[in-house]
Amino acid sequence: MKNNNAIQKLALVMVVLVLVSFTGCANSQAGKAVKPSESADFYSAINYDLLAEKTIPATEGEWDYFYELDEKTSGQLQGIVSELANSGKTYPQGSSEQKISDLYACAIDLDTRNAQGLTAVTPYLEKIESARNLDEYLEGLSDLSAIGQSSLIRYGYYQDDMNSDALMVGFESMDALIGKEYMEDPSMQEYCDAYKGYIQDMLVLSGEDKETAGKNAEAVYAFASAVAAQALAPEEFYDPERYYNVYSYDQLLALYGNINMAKYLAAQGLGSEDHYVVFEVEAIKQINTMLTEENLPVLKEYTKFVVLNDLADYAPVAYRDLKLEMAMKLDGSTEKKTDQRLAFDEVESLLEWEFGKIYAGKYFNEKAKQDIKTMVATISEEYKAIINAQDWMSPATKAKAILKLDTMDLKIGYPDQWPTIGDTLQVTAPQDGGTYLANALALMKATRQYDYDEYKKGVNREQWYMTPQEVNAYYNPANNEIVFPAAILQAPYFDENQSKGQNLGGIGAVIAHEISHAFDKSGSLYDEKGNYNVWWTEAEYQKYDELSQKIIDYYGNYTISTGESVNGTLTLSENIADLGALTTVTAVAQKQGESLTDVYSSWATIWAKLSTPDLEKNYLLTDVHAPAAVRVNAVLSSIDAFYDSYGIKEGDKMYVAPDDRVAIWQTNTTNN
Repeated sequence: MKNNNAIQKLALVMVVLVLVSFTGCANSQAGKAVKPSESADFYSAINYDLLAEKTIPATEGEWDYFYELDEKTSGQLQGIVSELANSGKTYPQGSSEQKISDLYACAIDLDTRNAQGLTAVTPYLEKIESARNLDEYLEGLSDLSAIGQSSLIRYGYYQDDMNSDALMVGFESMDALIGKEYMEDPSMQEYCDAYKGYIQDMLVLSGEDKETAGKNAEAVYAFASAVAAQALAPEEFYDPERYYNVYSYDQLLALYGNINMAKYLAAQGLGSEDHYVVFEVEAIKQINTMLTEENLPVLKEYTKFVVLNDLADYAPVAYRDLKLEMAMKLDGSTEKKTDQRLAFDEVESLLEWEFGKIYAGKYFNEKAKQDIKTMVATISEEYKAIINAQDWMSPATKAKAILKLDTMDLKIGYPDQWPTIGDTLQVTAPQDGGTYLANALALMKATRQYDYDEYKKGVNREQWYMTPQEVNAYYNPANNEIVFPAAILQAPYFDENQSKGQNLGGIGAVIAHEISHAFDKSGSLYDEKGNYNVWWTEAEYQKYDELSQKIIDYYGNYTISTGESVNGTLTLSENIADLGALTTVTAVAQKQGESLTDVYSSWATIWAKLSTPDLEKNYLLTDVHAPAAVRVNAVLSSIDAFYDSYGIKEGDKMYVAPDDRVAIWQTNTTNN
């Protein structure tokens, strides 16, 4: 995710449950396209011609419509950058035009970037490298934290799960390097070995000799592996019972008992909070065991590598390219992006809200906003009918679920109140001595301070966690809200020239998916105010668990092209949302007399995807969404109306017996 705001980061699934599945497999349909009723793969039958025309760009690990629309949006914004860069004008200091044009000028000036080296970050690195003991090392970490480079002690600001009207400080594990999923899977050893080589190469680039860097790389990787072994699995972040661990001030000091945590918290302005939340207790306990004078050398090397890795995008080209080569190894891409495109991407990530204002003002279709509002209202009403149809829920529980729908907030296009972070971000022009790395560090420092100031102000329910130019959507349980940035309101998801059925299968299903997240395995634990509050009876939640287990088992029967099975536990909440979405839009289409074949073919089309084998492996381990083909085939095979629409009967390849079809939310009351 591109959001730099530390408050309620999208990276944590317990905070925001995103729509977009960057998961999938390549076209698995061999030979020519066949009728859906004759195919075991509706996804490929519908997308055969489309995918035959598409290729994975050499600079990417995949092609899909999210990529295609992101390229369109990026092209529009790149055009604006080009106009600013070539205008010859001098813009007022602090204006969006000044910040964008001057930062891009610094980014694309590779000669100056190379000549400046790591000068801007050298004082921070030298403080870490020269630390003679843990106290001095901790001071170095504290200084790095001010620019958002905390590496070993990581925290952020989040709405409190138990009181959504308040913000909390949440402590995370350390930077996980290549990640738990890679480190613990024997089939990913090739990538892990490459990553160790990457650490070594980065350390060599920073000045270490190859032999020393090799030993240090092994030590850093071993340290990270030991912590990763104690980290939570991705699916555990859906369960507040696993990650919401309240610590008092004294308890937090004891958790980090091997260092002067009181001094660290005071330096961060966080020494007097009512409570703290620790997301990964066992991982932090493991970190604490390593915080000894004896381990100081590896701690310093670890922090050095993390800082170099995090800042490589803004550093001399050798660092940037080294990081890029590692990323290409992981996603299977074969060609580097141009210097111009890389510079744009980096600048856009640092000034995302400046770009967001420009994009929304120039490209957002205001008429689409009203169309989406109408569709949301229709889908929400249908969801109420579906809830009322469930014979396993009591009237009281149904009333609470409907209250959650009635109070759900809707945000479309762009914020009504723009974030004020732009007022604090300043860029120094090249002619005034500004360099890219120095500007990047200044922007990160200002962002870190802005996050802290916002934390002290308290909850801002008007805040967005995606920018208007992001092709995505999300449900936020803490605010009980669904959010649709401007950029996703385009074809094939939404198009005024499409049939209503196609729009229902596109943006309608996206809307229903996000609404469904309010009642998925995690979202169902939060009330209408965004507080963790189990509002089900024990018997009802036991039934919910039974239905969930059936979904887990059902999805576990699906495999990708490598023969590996889908992880039904990892993907459970997203699968519940997909199933709920198609059930809902099916019912809406039937009542409106719209074509269900339009709905289902559109659903298949929006997930069309080609992926490299490297990326397929990555997503199967790390993505909480099912692979693209499975998102289509598994869901539709559990929708009764799908069978009637395509004449699918027992014995056909897409057929699943009624008793084996799955869902939490069904239009009938049998809930098989």
